[in-house]
Order: sequence, then C-alpha cells, then structure tokens
Amino acid sequence: MDFNEQYGPWALIAGASEGLGAAFADECASRGCNVVLVARREALMEETAAGIRERHGVETRTLVADLGRPDIGDLIASVTDDIDVGFFVYNAAFAPQGLFVNVPLEEQMQNIAVNCTTPTILSHMLGKKMVDRGRGGLVLVSSGAAHGGMKIFTTYAAAKAYELILGEGLWDEFRDRGVDALGYVVGATATPTFSASTEADAVKATNARTPQQVAAALFEQLGKGPRAYSHPGADEQAMASAGRPRAEVVAATGEMISSVWS
Repeated sequence: MDFNEQYGPWALIAGASEGLGAAFADECASRGCNVVLVARREALMEETAAGIRERHGVETRTLVADLGRPDIGDLIASVTDDIDVGFFVYNAAFAPQGLFVNVPLEEQMQNIAVNCTTPTILSHMLGKKMVDRGRGGLVLVSSGAAHGGMKIFTTYAAAKAYELILGEGLWDEFRDRGVDALGYVVGATATPTFSASTEADAVKATNARTPQQVAAALFEQLGKGPRAYSHPGADEQAMASAGRPRAEVVAATGEMISSVWS
C-alpha cells in the first residue's frame, strides 16, 4: 500500500503558513495527498498553498485561525467534514519566553491551549474517524524541550511533554486499528521565525536543521514506533540524559538556554 492509499486522500497540517509546517505539507503533497493548511497568517499560507498546487498538482484548502481558540474543533470541522482526512500533523506551538513569574498568566494559558488543549481536541476528532475507517496517520510535533524542565521556557517544555506522551499513548491505542500515531521530537530547526529571533552564531551552536530536513526525517520514521527524532543521534542523547541525575540534567539545560537566549 503506497502513502496515499494508507494516509490519503487528504492531509491536514495545523501550523502550516511557512517553515516546518509548510515543509510537512509539501512532503504530503509530493506523495499524492491533497492538503488542508491551517494557520494564522493568511498571506503566507495562501502563498504556500499556491506553491504546493503548482509543484504537485494536488488540491488545497486553507483555514485562517488561531489554534488557541476554544472553538477550533468546530472551525476545522467546517472545512473538513466533506472530505476524508487520513493524515494529520499538529505542528503549531506557542512558547512564552522569560522567567515563569515574569511572564503574564494569559501567555501561560495560551501556551496550554495551543500545545495541550487543541492537539487533544483535534486528535480526538480526526483520530476517531481514522480508527473507524481502519487506516490513517496522526503526528504530534513535540520538542527536545519535552525531555525535562527548562529554564526560561518552563511552561512550553511542560506542555510539549504532554504532547509527546499523548502521541505515544495514541500509538499504543491505535496501532492495532490500522492507524499510525507518533510523537515527533523536533530539535532546533532553522525556520524563518527561529532564524529571525536568534543570532547566527547561536543558530549554528544549536545544530539547527532545515525545515525540509526535519520534514523528510519524519516520513522516513513514520510507522516504526511511538516516538521519532528529527536530528540524528538525538535519541541516544535523550537516553544518556535519562540516566543522569535530574538536577544535573536540568541545570545543564538551563545553562545552555541562558547562554543562547541571554
């Protein structure tokens, strides 16, 4: 069974205006899937959709929406109820930056909405349909931040840990129902947003990969287990860190974060 037979005919990518989300959408389209793109920035998203149609000859749909909205499930249902979505990638993220007590509470709660509540809503809505038809794929894009407490990005790391474990749990529930679920741990990626907010030397120090490299790595690992990593060697690094004292690991992460985002 080829990719489109297993995961098509439509893929939905949440957080797909540019960068990594656009790369995920392009990879799906290159495999014959029509794509639904959801993001906040309409002009960038429409440009991405037009490029996908031109390169791959597939259909596209777009939805302009803040993925932290409480009615996001209804909004996405309004553009997908008449099509068969067989592949779902949740790529959106919101990352408050700063010491926990200095970051406004409303930003902390937006982080929870975007990184925890909405992927739960959409995984439930779309996952049920995939299980009912006996095929499909569901990917929750997490972060290396999910491996432990992280200074300056405290609630972001906590929320991404939730997203990663949700993906792993769905893998175990869905794997005998023909649906491949996955928690995808993404390391530093040279997206336009990341590159614009980070000094060039810092980008290099984080071993950032391109969005296209990170997207391609996902499809190489899809269907092989509950967790996958975007960067070579990241799984071994995570296992090594897991065997060290937590205070040592968290403090070292905090030092690294402080040096890059000082």
